[in-house]
Amino acid sequence: MLPEQEAQGIKDYLAARVPKRPKPRFSGKKQWFIVLLLLIVLGVMYAALNPWAFFMGGNFHPFGYWEGWGRMHSTTAGDYFVYVMIYPNMHTRGTIVPAEAVNARLCTPKGDRYYLHLGGGMPWGYYVDSLGKSIHVYMYNYKTFSPDDRPSFDLYGKWGQGELIADDRKPLSRAFLPDGTLRPNGSRFMLSEAEDIQVTLHEGSFSDWKAACSTRR
Repeated sequence: MLPEQEAQGIKDYLAARVPKRPKPRFSGKKQWFIVLLLLIVLGVMYAALNPWAFFMGGNFHPFGYWEGWGRMHSTTAGDYFVYVMIYPNMHTRGTIVPAEAVNARLCTPKGDRYYLHLGGGMPWGYYVDSLGKSIHVYMYNYKTFSPDDRPSFDLYGKWGQGELIADDRKPLSRAFLPDGTLRPNGSRFMLSEAEDIQVTLHEGSFSDWKAACSTRR
């Protein structure tokens, strides 16, 4: 056998020993179809478990969340502006957006702005119409590696048409001094400083909140 023929025989033998790479089961359009199908299934589950999320405040929200903002007027400090984004917590019954999510904002009469974590609860049930339903939300300032959550406050209210009507039951006046400055840790709170502040959060965007903050008085 010639050397060239022997070398070719060795190459053919080695090529036959190398396993062929298996073809992918799904590729191209099939992969995109599977991804789309999974998204549809998740969307159907989300809507089936939380139908109220699409009709908060009496209006239809195709993405299953509600956002709004409002003015909280203090007779001593002036105007605070608060923004919230509310959506269901898929892990716990009767609750809304999980508290680890940064979904609230607050700007103060002093011009300070805070990014707040938001949590809360609503009556549990498979209802669609949320008008008149009660709602409680709480907000706090989360800092990594720090137990200091100032400012923190709550809102207690109910849903109206395109709005959330609530009051804070005095926590905001505990979080800030009468002049709108963040209350120092350990400072004494006087009962005369307590103020029940009401607010109506109107359906609106984060941009609307920013515009309102920039024109505060």
